[in-house]
Amino acid sequence: MAKPERGGWIAPTAYLMGAGWYFATCIVVGILLGLWLDSLTGLEPLFILLGIVLGLTLAIGGGIRMLLPFMKRFGGGANGASGGGE
Repeated sequence: MAKPERGGWIAPTAYLMGAGWYFATCIVVGILLGLWLDSLTGLEPLFILLGIVLGLTLAIGGGIRMLLPFMKRFGGGANGASGGGE
């Protein structure tokens, strides 16, 4: 029986943690920017809503670009095998 690879979980975990921080940062920066613009202009709900939409858009777009190479590198199957006809 083959031994499992030692530390094989560290790289995928670090990669996903980086993606999580990216998502959170995009959303929080969008909200803070919206709050700041609302306080400058007095248009209370407008810029925070735009900030949320912009943050989510950046998070989703960047997340897709970040996670596609992850899926190619580490595979998408439960047993570590990549799915699809290769």
